[in-house]
Amino acid sequence: MRARKPLSLAIAACFTAGAGSAFGQALEEIVVTAQKREQSLQEAPISIAAFGEHELEQQGVKDLTDLGSAVPNVKITPSPGNSSAATIAIRGSVTTNPAIQWEPTVGIYMDGVFIAKNVGGVFDVAELQRVEILRGPQGTLYGKNTVGGAVNLITKKPSGQFGGEARVGGGNYDLVTGYLSVDTPSWDLGGAGQVMAKFTGSYRKRDGFYENKPDPYGIPLAQAPKVDDLNSLDNTAWRSDILWDATERLSVRWTYDDSEMDLHGTKAQLTWLDPADPYGINALLEPYLVPETENAETVHLDQANFEHSGSKSHSLFVDYDLGEVGVLGDVTLRYIGNDRDLEWDDFIDIDGSPIDFFHSHRGIAYEQTSHEVQLVGATDRTDYVVGLYYLEEEADVYNPISFFNVFGAPTSHNRYGFLTESVAAFGQVEWRPGWAWADERLALTFGARWTEEEKDVWVNHPPRFPGDPSAYEARDEQTFDNFSPSFVASWEVNERINTYFKLVKGWKSGGINAEAATKATFDVPYESAEIRSTELGFKSRWLDSRLQLNGAMFHDVTTDMQMSIFLGDASASSIIDNAGEATVNGVELELVALLHPSLQLTATYGYLDGGYDEFIINGVDVKDQKDFAWAPENSATVSAEWTVAQGGWGDLTARLDWQYVDDHVPYIEPHQNETLQIEAYDILNGRITLANLPIGDSTAKVALWGKNLTDDEYRIHGIPFGLWSTTYFGDPRTYGLEATLDF
Repeated sequence: MRARKPLSLAIAACFTAGAGSAFGQALEEIVVTAQKREQSLQEAPISIAAFGEHELEQQGVKDLTDLGSAVPNVKITPSPGNSSAATIAIRGSVTTNPAIQWEPTVGIYMDGVFIAKNVGGVFDVAELQRVEILRGPQGTLYGKNTVGGAVNLITKKPSGQFGGEARVGGGNYDLVTGYLSVDTPSWDLGGAGQVMAKFTGSYRKRDGFYENKPDPYGIPLAQAPKVDDLNSLDNTAWRSDILWDATERLSVRWTYDDSEMDLHGTKAQLTWLDPADPYGINALLEPYLVPETENAETVHLDQANFEHSGSKSHSLFVDYDLGEVGVLGDVTLRYIGNDRDLEWDDFIDIDGSPIDFFHSHRGIAYEQTSHEVQLVGATDRTDYVVGLYYLEEEADVYNPISFFNVFGAPTSHNRYGFLTESVAAFGQVEWRPGWAWADERLALTFGARWTEEEKDVWVNHPPRFPGDPSAYEARDEQTFDNFSPSFVASWEVNERINTYFKLVKGWKSGGINAEAATKATFDVPYESAEIRSTELGFKSRWLDSRLQLNGAMFHDVTTDMQMSIFLGDASASSIIDNAGEATVNGVELELVALLHPSLQLTATYGYLDGGYDEFIINGVDVKDQKDFAWAPENSATVSAEWTVAQGGWGDLTARLDWQYVDDHVPYIEPHQNETLQIEAYDILNGRITLANLPIGDSTAKVALWGKNLTDDEYRIHGIPFGLWSTTYFGDPRTYGLEATLDF
C-alpha cells in the first residue's frame, strides 16, 4: 500500500527543532493528529499551528493565555474580571459574552474531548505534549461543530519505561513552581497484555501583581479592601494516565485530570468617568481615576475578593484494530467517553473604587458528559473517518448583581440554568483518484455533518422590592438542527510545493438568552448562525528544506450573526439577537528559515479585514454605526533561537520572541469602544537555557526566562458601564529561573 498522504491542513505557524541541541541541516517535519491520524503538518491542507514540547517550553506556555498572540489571526485573552475564562478569537470569529450559557465560537479539546465552555477553559494541564490550533470552521472530523476554529491540547501517553522529569522554579512577585512526572515500567499481565502508567503533578503560586490598599482620601463611603493584592496565582494540577495494551488489536486508556485555581480578584482599574454625570458620582470616583495608558501598581478596591475554578475530568479511550474489512480497507474502531465537572466562583469589583457602586458574584455548578464513536479507515486510495457524537451538559448559576449598594439599593439575586443535548453524525473521506493526468498529485476531500441540539433554559429573577418590574420567572425549550458540508482539493505541484482549495460551511446553534433583563427579551430566542468559508493556500520548502514559506487567504461570510450587545447598566446583562451578515477577508503568511545549523528564525504575519454587510436593529440597517470586535487588522510575530555553544558540559541556547497586535476594539457599540479602545502593542519574551547537563545517568537543564521584557503597559480588555469604564491590563514584566532533572 502506498504511503498515505494527509487530508487537510494548511499553514504551519511554528516548527520545533531538536530539543536543546543544534537544529541540524534541515527543518524537521512535525507530526500532528488534527485529522484523527498521524500525518505531516507540511503536506496536508488545513490551516493549523502546532507547538511541540520544545516550543511550549521555550515560550513558557502554562495555559491557553500564554499563546495569546503567538499565532497569526488568533487572539486569546482572559475575559474581563477573570483569569480562568477566555475570550478566544480566530479570524474575527469570537464569543464576546463570558456567560457560561454561550456556545463557544472556538472549541477547546483535550485529547479529542470537547471542553464545552470557555468559562473554566483556562487551566493548567499537568502533562502537555503538543498544542494544535486550527483556523476556520471545524465539524466534519470533530465531536462538536465550531465556526471559528479549534484548540487541541494533546497530552503525553505513558511510555512503559521507568523515567520522569522533576522541575522547580522561582521568580519575581515571589513566584514558586514545582512539577513532577513519573512514568512507570510496563506490567506484563500474561495473556491479558500489559499495563503502563504516568502520574503527573504541577504547582504554581505567586503574589499578586498589584497592591490593593485602603482608601487614602478619607472618603466616608469608602470601605476596607477584602484582599491586599490582586492578580495573584495559586494553581495545582494532577493527572493520572493508565494505558492497557490488552492485545495487539485492543488498547484502553483512562485519564483523570484535576485542576484547581484559587486566586484573588483581577485588577479593575478605573480609567473613564461619564462627564455628563447624571447621578452626581464623579466627585466620589474622581480621586481613583487613573490614566488609561498607565498600569497602576496600586489601586483601592473594596469588593475585589476571589476567583475559584475547579475542574475534574475522567476520560476513556478505546481503540480496536479490526484489520482488513473488505472494501473498507484497514479499519480501527474508536470510542471516546468523558465526564467533566466544573465548580466556578468569583466575586469581583466592577467600579474600580473602594465605594460599593457595583460588584457581582457568580457561582456556577456545571457538568458535561460526552460519548463519541469513530470508524477510522484507509484503502489504497482513501483515508476516512465516520463518527457519531452525543453531548449532554447542565449548569446551575447563582448570579447576584449589586448596583448602588452604597446607597441602600437591594441586590438582584438572579439565578438561571440550562440543559443541552446535542447529537451528531459526521464523516470525511480523502480520495486520491489516481487519474493518469493527475499523476497521483491530486487529492479530493469530502466531508459532512448533521447536528441536532435541544436546549432547555430557565431563569429566576426574584423581586428586589414589592412590585419590582424587572422580576420574572420563565422557562423555554428550543430545538436546532443543521447540515454542513465541506470540500477540499489539494494539488502537489512538485516535491517542494503543495496547494489546496477549501470550501466549508460552519454552524453555531441558536439559543435562549439566560441573561435577559426582562421576560419579553427572554421569550424571543435567537437563531443559529452559519458561516461559509472559502480558502486558498500553499505550502512550500526551498533550499534543501532549510527555508519554508506557507501562505493562505480566506473569505468568510457569516449569516444570521449572533450578536451579544452589552447594555452596560444596572442589570449587567446583554441583548442577544441575530443582527445580519458579516464578511471577513484575510491573509496569513509564515516563514521558517534555518539560517545556520544553530540558528532558526520564524516570522509570521496575519491580516484581517472584517465588516458588516447587514446589521438589522428594529428593522433598520445600522451596519455603519457598529464596530467589528476582536479583529486587529495586522498581527505579526518574529522568533529567533540560537544554539550558542555545545560541549560535553551541555548545550547553551538563547531565544527571543516578539509579538505584535494591531489596535482593535472589544465591543460592538462605538460609544463603549471610545473609552476602551485597545491600542496596538508589542511584547518581547526571552529565554536562555543550559541543557543536557550530565548528572550520572540523568541529564539536567537550567533556564533563565523573562516575559514582557520591556515592561510595556497595555490594555487587553475592559468593562463599560455608561457611568464609568474599567480597564484590565496585560501582565507586567515577569522573570524567573527554573531547573529540570530528566531521569
